[in-house]
Amino acid sequence: MELRLVLKNAAALSLASVLSKAITAVVAIAVTRYLGPTVYGEYNSAVAFVSTFILFVDFGLSNYMVQEGSRDESALPLYLGNTLVFKTLTSLAIYGMMLVLMPARYSLTIRSMVVVFGIASALNALDSSVYNYFQAKQQMYYAAMYQFLSTFLIGVLTIIVVVTKGNVVMITYAQTVAALVISLMLYVHLRRSIRLEFNWQRLLEMLKKGLPYGAAVIFLYVYFQIDMFMLSLMRTSREIGIYSAAYRLISVLLFIPGILTSVMYPVLFQLGVESHDKHRETIEKIFKVLSAVGIPGSVLLFVLANPLLTWLYSHRFQASIPIMMILCWFFALECLSFSLGDILTTTNRQWTRAWIQGGAAVLNIGINLYAIPRHGIYGASVATLITELYVFVMYYGVVRRQVYKVRIWRQLPVIVLASLVMALVAYLLRQLHPLASGGIAGIVYLLVLIALDHDFRRIGRYVLRHAALRKA
Repeated sequence: MELRLVLKNAAALSLASVLSKAITAVVAIAVTRYLGPTVYGEYNSAVAFVSTFILFVDFGLSNYMVQEGSRDESALPLYLGNTLVFKTLTSLAIYGMMLVLMPARYSLTIRSMVVVFGIASALNALDSSVYNYFQAKQQMYYAAMYQFLSTFLIGVLTIIVVVTKGNVVMITYAQTVAALVISLMLYVHLRRSIRLEFNWQRLLEMLKKGLPYGAAVIFLYVYFQIDMFMLSLMRTSREIGIYSAAYRLISVLLFIPGILTSVMYPVLFQLGVESHDKHRETIEKIFKVLSAVGIPGSVLLFVLANPLLTWLYSHRFQASIPIMMILCWFFALECLSFSLGDILTTTNRQWTRAWIQGGAAVLNIGINLYAIPRHGIYGASVATLITELYVFVMYYGVVRRQVYKVRIWRQLPVIVLASLVMALVAYLLRQLHPLASGGIAGIVYLLVLIALDHDFRRIGRYVLRHAALRKA
């Protein structure tokens, strides 16, 4: 792949992701403050229920399309056509199952949101396959554009609901309207650029080969978000709202490792076939960058949890502060394990990754079944960290034994040292506004990192040189 194309995709995806996540974060904070713990808990109960069912729409077809389409672009019309037909049929079936299997303990408000949000989720599932098609064609700038438009439209409609003091169900209507508009735009785009094909026999073959991806996605969700669904079945809406206020804030940050891996996925698939050494070198660089983001990010959230949540939620979610101080380490662990998991996926070890995530799913459910009834949202928080730690250890062990000896530990000492210096600065300045104390501490972190590490010093010089050229 040409470096120019990689950089173009990276720039488009990064810009769109940053803007989208900024909008998502602002809207989410506004909604959280507006609804309060109890109603916000009802909203997240509906989201968790629908998200659990919508997992079974894809069966790994989209990820399989990215892998095979990046190697043979001529097959993409068939792959995309088969995927969209299959997902349309499964979306209708799963939507019906959601309506039938809704728990009796759910309130009328939650039930109403499930009905509406289920439609939006089905449309988003179809749209995601089109984004995967763009990814396989190295046209991620299209995916970035449509995803940003979707986020922007949802944000505008949701803020209108908040400003006009609408109820929580109207927020799900806003998401459904946005999903419908984006789906129509994608339909028009595809009509002009591709002639879709369909073949039942090839679809069955795709399902068989895509199953490892599908299983991995399901297992990933189970250990990543099943706690919210289980909380909705065992605890009050208020507790769910308190937990969600911290959890959703951290989950917004996961776009950071997602950007890099999405851009590099086709490259890693190619290197996995062509060059073991280049594949390992690329993964080690990705790991280093993600570590330099995840570790200080978690440290800063831990130190500034109190002033940050107090400011963001206007004193309405003080009970979320200790939950934030536990869950914040999830971000660091996720950044550390991201690239290791991609080693398995991009070297044709999809089933290995699926089995690891399956073990994590079983572990997470088991811990939650024990911890939630006894310790509530604190138990769910600890279960999340234990599960993510298990995933990291298993990924690392399997990669070392079955793939190659990835060198990651030498990347961490300088990053940890710089993060500790940053933590001290943030703690000493914690009486300031959290943006001020966090910003100053972040600058100190970057200075220490650049001073002590050769790779980051090169990056710093590159940024400063280009900044100087732009000013000139």
